[in-house]
Amino acid sequence: MCMNKLNVYQININMKFGLVLLIAFMTTVMIQPLMGQMDSTKVVDVVWLKDGSKLTGTILQWELSRGMTFRLITGAEIIIPKTDIKKVSQDIPLQQSMIDHVKDTYVRVPKPYAFKEKGWYQNSSGFFNFSYNGGAGIHHAMGYRFNRLLSLGIGTGIETHDFSNNRNIVPVYAEARGFFLAQKITPYYALKVGYGFALRDKSRGTTGAIGGFHLSPEVGLRFGSGDVSYYAGVEYKLQNATFSNQGFEFGGGTVTDKISYRRIEIRTGLLF
Repeated sequence: MCMNKLNVYQININMKFGLVLLIAFMTTVMIQPLMGQMDSTKVVDVVWLKDGSKLTGTILQWELSRGMTFRLITGAEIIIPKTDIKKVSQDIPLQQSMIDHVKDTYVRVPKPYAFKEKGWYQNSSGFFNFSYNGGAGIHHAMGYRFNRLLSLGIGTGIETHDFSNNRNIVPVYAEARGFFLAQKITPYYALKVGYGFALRDKSRGTTGAIGGFHLSPEVGLRFGSGDVSYYAGVEYKLQNATFSNQGFEFGGGTVTDKISYRRIEIRTGLLF
């Protein structure tokens, strides 16, 4: 009877020992691939450039005084000058299956120059000046661009060169415009020539208004290379006009001002 109990006890010990070995074996089988995966995970170098782009790969050689030789995750090797580098960091890369689909997104490709150098165009703009009485206005023009250096159009708008007396003018003009460089940022010129129609305002005592010659040369910079471009510049404005005012401050009489406005103005607008 004692022998039977001993045998049963021995069997139980063997079963428990075997169960422990089985659990240890299964744990090893499950953990080993994870450990292998952790070992295979490599840290990649990330280089941030001053133009905002981000390069991911491996730094092959780095000379602090000159720059670095860099291997992209696509396998291509490039040289990055020191002056283009903003900062360097490290990161864990995506799985290879994902890299195959998005590897082209790691390098930000600059948009190509695609400014429409020939064809119809429109131009909306506004200006202001810092003269004693102040001045501002908005314009819209349209025309045809023969090439990058020359476009011709017509435009109009509403403007004032004297906020104090509310003297408004509607210019109608022909304009020439051109851009010096085939680049996303380029100097430009513009020239407007026409006639400014002065507006009467009897509610403010302006009983008579006669317009006059309108001239406005302009230079500045255009930004952008697509369908819509932005520009900012400085212009010199010459606008002749004559205004007649009547009121109690003049003893009931009429005072006529023949004016030649000459202003330096800041203009900004959109080309599309």
